Amino acid sequence: MGLVIVEHQADAHAGLLGEWAGERGLETDIIRVHAGDPWPEPESVERAAVLGSDRSIHAAPAWLGDELDWLRALDAADKPVLGVCFGAQALALALGGSIGRAEQPEIGWFEVEGEDLIGGTWFQWHSDTFSAPPGARELGRTPIGLQGFQIGRRLAIQFHPEVTPEIVADWVSVGGRELAAQRLDGAALRARTEQEIGRVRDAAYALFDSWAG
Repeated sequence: MGLVIVEHQADAHAGLLGEWAGERGLETDIIRVHAGDPWPEPESVERAAVLGSDRSIHAAPAWLGDELDWLRALDAADKPVLGVCFGAQALALALGGSIGRAEQPEIGWFEVEGEDLIGGTWFQWHSDTFSAPPGARELGRTPIGLQGFQIGRRLAIQFHPEVTPEIVADWVSVGGRELAAQRLDGAALRARTEQEIGRVRDAAYALFDSWAG
Protein backbone atom coordinates (compact mmCIF):
# COMPACT_ATOMS: atom_id res chain seq x y z
CA MET A 1 0.00 0.00 0.00
CA GLY A 2 1.46 3.35 -0.98
CA LEU A 3 -0.66 5.45 1.39
CA VAL A 4 -3.33 4.38 3.85
CA ILE A 5 -5.75 7.25 4.54
CA VAL A 6 -7.92 6.99 7.66
CA GLU A 7 -11.22 8.81 7.12
CA HIS A 8 -13.40 9.32 10.18
CA GLN A 9 -16.40 10.81 8.36
CA ALA A 10 -17.47 11.26 4.77
CA ASP A 11 -17.26 15.07 4.75
CA ALA A 12 -13.70 15.06 6.18
CA HIS A 13 -12.01 13.33 3.27
CA ALA A 14 -8.49 13.56 1.89
CA GLY A 15 -8.98 16.58 -0.38
CA LEU A 16 -5.60 17.98 -1.43
CA LEU A 17 -3.82 15.07 0.23
CA GLY A 18 -5.61 12.69 -2.12
CA GLU A 19 -4.79 14.89 -5.12
CA TRP A 20 -1.14 15.01 -4.07
CA ALA A 21 -0.99 11.23 -3.68
CA GLY A 22 -2.44 10.75 -7.15
CA GLU A 23 0.03 13.17 -8.72
CA ARG A 24 2.91 11.44 -6.94
CA GLY A 25 1.80 8.04 -8.20
CA LEU A 26 0.97 6.65 -4.77
CA GLU A 27 -1.60 3.89 -4.50
CA THR A 28 -4.12 4.87 -1.82
CA ASP A 29 -6.29 2.73 0.43
CA ILE A 30 -9.09 4.56 2.27
CA ILE A 31 -10.00 3.15 5.69
CA ARG A 32 -13.50 4.47 6.40
CA VAL A 33 -13.80 4.31 10.17
CA HIS A 34 -17.40 5.57 9.93
CA ALA A 35 -18.25 2.52 7.80
CA GLY A 36 -16.55 0.03 10.11
CA ASP A 37 -13.63 -0.81 7.81
CA PRO A 38 -11.02 -3.06 9.46
CA TRP A 39 -7.62 -1.69 10.39
CA PRO A 40 -4.88 -3.00 8.08
CA GLU A 41 -2.01 -4.94 9.55
CA PRO A 42 0.77 -2.47 10.40
CA GLU A 43 3.37 -4.53 8.54
CA SER A 44 1.41 -4.05 5.29
CA VAL A 45 1.32 -0.25 5.63
CA GLU A 46 3.97 1.77 3.80
CA ARG A 47 2.78 5.13 5.18
CA ALA A 48 -0.45 6.38 6.76
CA ALA A 49 -2.37 9.63 7.14
CA VAL A 50 -5.08 10.03 9.79
CA LEU A 51 -7.62 12.76 9.04
CA GLY A 52 -9.91 14.94 11.10
CA SER A 53 -13.26 14.36 12.77
CA ASP A 54 -16.00 16.47 14.29
CA ARG A 55 -15.86 14.11 17.27
CA SER A 56 -13.81 15.05 20.33
CA ILE A 57 -11.30 12.65 21.81
CA HIS A 58 -12.85 13.60 25.15
CA ALA A 59 -16.07 11.93 23.94
CA ALA A 60 -14.13 8.65 23.50
CA PRO A 61 -15.67 7.37 20.23
CA ALA A 62 -16.15 3.61 20.24
CA TRP A 63 -13.37 3.11 17.69
CA LEU A 64 -10.80 5.31 19.47
CA GLY A 65 -9.11 2.54 21.43
CA ASP A 66 -8.49 0.47 18.30
CA GLU A 67 -7.16 3.54 16.50
CA LEU A 68 -4.71 4.35 19.29
CA ASP A 69 -3.48 0.75 19.36
CA TRP A 70 -3.00 0.85 15.58
CA LEU A 71 -1.05 4.10 15.78
CA ARG A 72 1.20 2.67 18.48
CA ALA A 73 1.83 -0.38 16.31
CA LEU A 74 2.76 1.85 13.35
CA ASP A 75 5.13 3.78 15.61
CA ALA A 76 6.73 0.56 16.86
CA ALA A 77 7.20 -0.50 13.22
CA ASP A 78 8.71 2.94 12.41
CA LYS A 79 6.14 3.70 9.71
CA PRO A 80 5.67 7.29 8.50
CA VAL A 81 2.42 8.66 9.94
CA LEU A 82 0.76 12.02 9.31
CA GLY A 83 -1.89 13.10 11.81
CA VAL A 84 -4.23 15.95 10.85
CA CYS A 85 -6.36 17.78 13.46
CA PHE A 86 -8.20 14.94 15.27
CA GLY A 87 -5.61 12.59 13.76
CA ALA A 88 -2.83 14.72 15.25
CA GLN A 89 -4.49 14.61 18.65
CA ALA A 90 -4.89 10.83 18.41
CA LEU A 91 -1.24 10.48 17.45
CA ALA A 92 -0.19 12.67 20.37
CA LEU A 93 -2.27 10.63 22.81
CA ALA A 94 -1.03 7.31 21.39
CA LEU A 95 2.60 8.35 21.85
CA GLY A 96 2.31 9.76 25.37
CA GLY A 97 1.10 13.33 24.89
CA SER A 98 -2.09 14.80 26.31
CA ILE A 99 -5.30 16.37 25.00
CA GLY A 100 -7.00 19.44 26.46
CA ARG A 101 -9.75 21.90 25.69
CA ALA A 102 -8.69 25.00 23.78
CA GLU A 103 -9.23 28.34 25.48
CA GLN A 104 -11.39 29.12 22.49
CA PRO A 105 -12.06 27.31 19.20
CA GLU A 106 -9.96 28.07 16.16
CA ILE A 107 -12.20 28.22 13.10
CA GLY A 108 -11.00 29.85 9.92
CA TRP A 109 -7.64 30.98 8.57
CA PHE A 110 -4.89 31.43 11.17
CA GLU A 111 -1.21 32.30 11.05
CA VAL A 112 1.03 29.56 12.46
CA GLU A 113 4.35 30.78 13.82
CA GLY A 114 6.97 28.11 13.44
CA GLU A 115 9.42 26.24 11.27
CA ASP A 116 9.25 26.40 7.49
CA LEU A 117 7.56 23.01 7.44
CA ILE A 118 4.34 24.36 8.96
CA GLY A 119 4.80 28.12 9.31
CA GLY A 120 2.24 30.19 7.43
CA THR A 121 -1.52 30.67 7.14
CA TRP A 122 -3.63 27.50 7.37
CA PHE A 123 -7.28 26.58 7.78
CA GLN A 124 -8.40 25.42 11.23
CA TRP A 125 -11.57 23.99 12.75
CA HIS A 126 -11.07 22.56 16.23
CA SER A 127 -11.91 23.02 19.89
CA ASP A 128 -9.26 20.75 21.46
CA THR A 129 -5.50 21.07 21.73
CA PHE A 130 -2.63 18.64 22.34
CA SER A 131 0.78 18.50 23.95
CA ALA A 132 3.79 16.90 22.29
CA PRO A 133 4.79 13.40 23.41
CA PRO A 134 8.09 12.89 25.23
CA GLY A 135 11.01 13.22 22.84
CA ALA A 136 9.05 15.06 20.15
CA ARG A 137 10.18 18.29 18.53
CA GLU A 138 7.61 21.11 18.58
CA LEU A 139 7.22 22.72 15.16
CA GLY A 140 4.93 25.72 15.61
CA ARG A 141 2.20 27.46 17.56
CA THR A 142 -0.65 29.93 17.47
CA PRO A 143 -1.66 31.93 20.57
CA ILE A 144 -4.16 29.14 21.32
CA GLY A 145 -1.65 26.30 21.43
CA LEU A 146 0.70 23.85 19.79
CA GLN A 147 0.19 23.36 16.06
CA GLY A 148 2.61 20.58 15.25
CA PHE A 149 5.25 18.16 16.41
CA GLN A 150 7.53 15.58 14.88
CA ILE A 151 8.95 12.48 16.46
CA GLY A 152 10.92 10.24 14.13
CA ARG A 153 8.79 9.73 11.04
CA ARG A 154 5.56 10.69 12.81
CA LEU A 155 4.25 14.19 12.04
CA ALA A 156 1.22 15.76 13.75
CA ILE A 157 -0.39 19.00 12.62
CA GLN A 158 -3.42 20.67 14.21
CA PHE A 159 -4.47 22.57 11.08
CA HIS A 160 -5.98 21.27 7.82
CA PRO A 161 -3.59 21.37 4.83
CA GLU A 162 -5.95 19.08 2.91
CA VAL A 163 -8.93 21.43 2.67
CA THR A 164 -10.47 22.41 -0.64
CA PRO A 165 -13.24 24.96 -1.23
CA GLU A 166 -15.67 22.05 -1.43
CA ILE A 167 -14.61 20.67 1.95
CA VAL A 168 -14.89 24.06 3.63
CA ALA A 169 -18.32 24.61 2.04
CA ASP A 170 -19.49 21.25 3.45
CA TRP A 171 -18.24 22.11 6.94
CA VAL A 172 -19.82 25.55 6.85
CA SER A 173 -23.14 24.02 5.78
CA VAL A 174 -23.30 21.84 8.91
CA GLY A 175 -21.39 24.08 11.33
CA GLY A 176 -23.84 26.92 11.72
CA ARG A 177 -24.08 26.65 15.50
CA GLU A 178 -20.30 26.80 15.95
CA LEU A 179 -19.99 29.66 13.49
CA ALA A 180 -22.73 31.62 15.25
CA ALA A 181 -21.13 31.01 18.66
CA GLN A 182 -17.85 32.47 17.35
CA ARG A 183 -19.63 35.23 15.37
CA LEU A 184 -18.14 34.00 12.13
CA ASP A 185 -19.54 34.48 8.64
CA GLY A 186 -19.70 31.23 6.69
CA ALA A 187 -19.82 33.03 3.35
CA ALA A 188 -16.68 34.94 4.27
CA LEU A 189 -14.90 31.70 5.18
CA ARG A 190 -15.84 30.19 1.82
CA ALA A 191 -14.68 33.30 -0.02
CA ARG A 192 -11.37 33.40 1.85
CA THR A 193 -10.80 29.74 1.00
CA GLU A 194 -11.31 30.44 -2.70
CA GLN A 195 -8.69 33.18 -2.42
CA GLU A 196 -6.18 31.02 -0.53
CA ILE A 197 -6.49 27.71 -2.36
CA GLY A 198 -3.77 28.28 -4.97
CA ARG A 199 -1.19 29.23 -2.37
CA VAL A 200 -2.34 26.54 0.04
CA ARG A 201 -2.09 23.80 -2.59
CA ASP A 202 1.58 24.64 -3.12
CA ALA A 203 2.27 24.82 0.63
CA ALA A 204 0.38 21.60 1.32
CA TYR A 205 2.18 19.70 -1.43
CA ALA A 206 5.53 20.88 -0.03
CA LEU A 207 4.51 19.71 3.44
CA PHE A 208 3.34 16.31 2.15
CA ASP A 209 6.51 15.87 0.09
CA SER A 210 8.67 16.64 3.13
CA TRP A 211 6.77 14.17 5.30
CA ALA A 212 6.65 11.35 2.75
CA GLY A 213 10.20 11.83 1.47
